[in-house]
Amino acid sequence: MRNTFRPARGMLALAIALAGLAGGCNDSGGTVDNQHDAPASAPQNVMVPILSADENSLVLVWEKPESETEQVVDYAVYRQGERLGLARENQNHFSPAKPYIDNFYQRIASDGWQQKIDLRSFTATNLQPDTEYAFTVRAVYANGQESPDSAVVKAQTRKTPHVIEASTFGAKGDGTTLNTQALQRAIDSCTVTHYPQGCKVLISGGEFKTGALFLHSDITLEIAAGATLLGSDDPAQYPLDKGYYLYPYSDHPQPRRPPSLINVLGADDKGESPAGTFRNIRIVGKGTIDGNGWTRGVKSGGDATISDELGNALPQYRASNAKKVGADGILAKHQIEAAIAEGIENNSAYKNRRSSLMTLRGVQNLYLAGLTIRNPAFHGVMVLESENITLNGLVHQTFDGNNADGVEFGNSKNALVFNNFFDTGDDCVNFAAGFGKGAKMFHQQPQSAAWIFNNYFRKGHGAVVTGSHTGAWIENVRAEDNVMYMTDVGLRMKSRPYYGGGVREVLFRHNAMKDIAKEPFVFTIKYSADVNDTTPADEPAQFRDVQVQDVTVDGTSAKHSILIDGMTVAEMAESFGIHYSRDAYHQNLRFSNVSFRNTKATNISFLHDSQFDEVTFANTPQAWEFFAVNDVMLADSLHQQSITRGENDKVILEGATK
Repeated sequence: MRNTFRPARGMLALAIALAGLAGGCNDSGGTVDNQHDAPASAPQNVMVPILSADENSLVLVWEKPESETEQVVDYAVYRQGERLGLARENQNHFSPAKPYIDNFYQRIASDGWQQKIDLRSFTATNLQPDTEYAFTVRAVYANGQESPDSAVVKAQTRKTPHVIEASTFGAKGDGTTLNTQALQRAIDSCTVTHYPQGCKVLISGGEFKTGALFLHSDITLEIAAGATLLGSDDPAQYPLDKGYYLYPYSDHPQPRRPPSLINVLGADDKGESPAGTFRNIRIVGKGTIDGNGWTRGVKSGGDATISDELGNALPQYRASNAKKVGADGILAKHQIEAAIAEGIENNSAYKNRRSSLMTLRGVQNLYLAGLTIRNPAFHGVMVLESENITLNGLVHQTFDGNNADGVEFGNSKNALVFNNFFDTGDDCVNFAAGFGKGAKMFHQQPQSAAWIFNNYFRKGHGAVVTGSHTGAWIENVRAEDNVMYMTDVGLRMKSRPYYGGGVREVLFRHNAMKDIAKEPFVFTIKYSADVNDTTPADEPAQFRDVQVQDVTVDGTSAKHSILIDGMTVAEMAESFGIHYSRDAYHQNLRFSNVSFRNTKATNISFLHDSQFDEVTFANTPQAWEFFAVNDVMLADSLHQQSITRGENDKVILEGATK
């Protein structure tokens, strides 16, 4: 068995990378004292994400203790020795995911079978501006005792910023007045040159209709509770000359896209901007950003709003496509009509001329928190070529808008995604890194280092998704302690052979899944919905060095519990006219302590040097199906064997039960 994946090595790299989130910006970052001296039984790597501090509060996150983790039921946070409270109770006030997570275990999965998840964040409030504080965290055990202290983290609150009310520039929250110019003037006036103590643009008291807005460095944009930033349905409010290119490729140039509702973009975007082009941007508040992309109701005549599992109102948006956009769209309809009037073919217009909700490129230090995100004409939040990014406590309500991802990271570095609620029309959290030979020719950076935890994924094509654009590699992703309920897929890796690169060093652990609509796990090289014309990469794409650990899955209605596929040299030549020297296969995947019940059988092929340890199935006859695999170890109460099978040599085995 040649299982070369070492999770500790990969996760150490991730921890080192994410440690950068605790430093950098001296008015809101945290510094850690003697982090490596923290006892193994104490919480590890306590940090304050960059820009999470304002003048009166800050956010703490941390990793599990290295030992005695099975006894941990909560965490206690201390400030200079004073006990502030417990993480789980604190999240009741600051995490929109927490009530849904509680409901999941109390009512939806109440029999105790599902993997329990650990909650690890705390918002400290009632702090003084421009003041340094020191915090420690202790694990709390079932018997009420507490672990030793974590290492100390010190953090500085921000100075009290100058507040610019959007209304002072003439913005009106009446839902009909077009406020693009007024809001942009407020944003442009909010600079450190004028206000060295910091500056915040505040939108409050109504529904503010606007076109594309452009942020600059060193700014906070706050949309207050009860306020809505509503996208105009006029395509002229999203001028193409202020838009962007997705990638900078010259061999097959990508069409220019119109700007989003909220943008961080260079004046003449060419498809790339290095992190640091813009710095220190906060988009926060308890208000709503509504892209006004689609009409309500998943289908014509369908419910505009449903009640979710907590009885909360949840908007529904039209599940459309290029053929139906004229009947289903609002901004989407008008943008496509305007593009067609310019002579652009319908499918191309649909793919390239719809605005997303946010496009944020080249930002060093980015913090988004608290907002409700609704109804984009295209994608939700796009974070491109940025670093040190935190998404905390967002509510994504985009179901079932076409292509309506929650958040999409592209060629970015160091991301924290926690406490978020996702109900999306496409992938919930997606990672991309370019495609084809252009990714190498233009020296695109990998999509690297992300930590995804304590989220509630309700609906979406996939909860945690890598690809389909994999050309510069997607790497060092850790997704843990999340609940996934009714998503199409849990962990979804997708690409096409000629996109190249792939996905590597992924840890997916301590997650609970229920009622997954299609497959809990997908590793596919045959993704067909994305047909970009590109110069093929030198090597076929590959998924490798992936560990799935301590995960439960209860119920899939349609497809395989684990789908892994690839392609032979001959198949790639026949399908794409590309002649590669090797098959498109995957390697070093390890599943350990993964429990399925009421699911379909696996379909595993084109997999090398991998291992399935104590993977069990309840109510799934003939659970294992392998073909075209090499040195795949199956180890459980029924099996202790290494499996190698040719392309046409299939083996079907019963699964062990637990």
